[in-house]
Amino acid sequence: MRDTGALFLHLSDIHFRSGQINRLDDPNAGLRDDIVADVELMRREIGRSADGILISGDIAFAGAKQEYEFAYGWLKSALCPAAGCKIEDVFVIPGNHDVDRRKGATQLLSDARARLREYPADRSDGILRNYLMDPPGAQMLFGPIENYNRFAAEFVCNLAAEDPKRPEAKPFAMRDWELNDGSTLRVWGFNSVLVCDENDALGTMFVDPAAAQVVRRAPDVTHVVMCHHPYSWLKNGGPFRERIEAVAKLHLFGHEHTRRVEEGVRFTAVRAGAVHPDRHEPGWDPGYNWINLSVENGGPKRQLHVEIWVRKRDGARFIAVPNPVNANPWSLRHELPDWTPPTSITPAAPTPSAAAPAVMSAPAAPTPSVSARSVISKLFRLSEHVQRKLIVGLSLDQDGDQALKDYEFVLAAVRRAKDQGKLADLNDKADEALGNANAR
Repeated sequence: MRDTGALFLHLSDIHFRSGQINRLDDPNAGLRDDIVADVELMRREIGRSADGILISGDIAFAGAKQEYEFAYGWLKSALCPAAGCKIEDVFVIPGNHDVDRRKGATQLLSDARARLREYPADRSDGILRNYLMDPPGAQMLFGPIENYNRFAAEFVCNLAAEDPKRPEAKPFAMRDWELNDGSTLRVWGFNSVLVCDENDALGTMFVDPAAAQVVRRAPDVTHVVMCHHPYSWLKNGGPFRERIEAVAKLHLFGHEHTRRVEEGVRFTAVRAGAVHPDRHEPGWDPGYNWINLSVENGGPKRQLHVEIWVRKRDGARFIAVPNPVNANPWSLRHELPDWTPPTSITPAAPTPSAAAPAVMSAPAAPTPSVSARSVISKLFRLSEHVQRKLIVGLSLDQDGDQALKDYEFVLAAVRRAKDQGKLADLNDKADEALGNANAR
């Protein structure tokens, strides 16, 4: 049994298609059942529950609202229970199938995308920054993933152009987990579908310019980077790749429906495989991965130990894909900076006086912690009217909120609750409202 490190389920390219889901003849229903069964089997074999589920893009097939509604239901009712984690432990990024192309189908927007792709690669980031700093330009780039953003907001993974008036508006997603030595595992999710349409091809996609800048070295932080498109698909991928290969130990991709693990000295790159690959593509081969990350201090240098269980479908079951020397899981190690956890000093208790003998009292019960993500998950299960009633009742609204989308308003309110020490109060109010709703 592995009881150290951070354990993740890694999958991609689920492609929930609105013409197939919610039907008795859904051609992928049996496949999903096989995946859930294998996730439960692997959870028992590894000996512990997943700490998170990482989805590297293409949750939907055409970026449609009903596709995301189905995806959320499947994650919550089937995959998360099989993996042993909560729905708020999901982390997602968008892929090209998460783009609602109908929202960018005008001639004006089509011409703008074509012009963006014509600029030389060394000018791409500068041109994209100009678009992102201009509200209409930012809307052109982010508008087609609005349905995705509404879904991703449930996991605090929604994306938006940077806005000085809204601290929570970020063009990337980021979340921290704790590693076994007390250091931080930081997972970054980057957007490679700023420009996406029927003309997508190798070397024509763009990753957000921030992706090459925001990942910073720190001795107590190990970085994992997620991007739907591998580097070869990115026109501005040169600076991004150079930076990420220098600072991140694990690179996770989707899009290309292979389960290839690229073993490097400084980092490991992993393609997820596709949960629902197109049945007409050559070598139809559904797959996914389990990944465990832990820190080892036994040798002369601190190391990150990466273990990867690569899974592929074989008939109506999933089997292991071992490494080139037939070992399973794949096992790789990368050198980490020297770091020693800070030593906490507990002040000595005062010596009781003879006149006042010490009285032994039972320790206070620990106060359960409340996470912002769990509160967000609860609020999104309430109607918009009830959400606003709770938020306004705790004075978590402010001038300017009228311009926010409904899910942005919820996220902003939770951030303020955390900043103002009201997160537990908001959690209690959400629990009360959910209890009242279920009692009806």
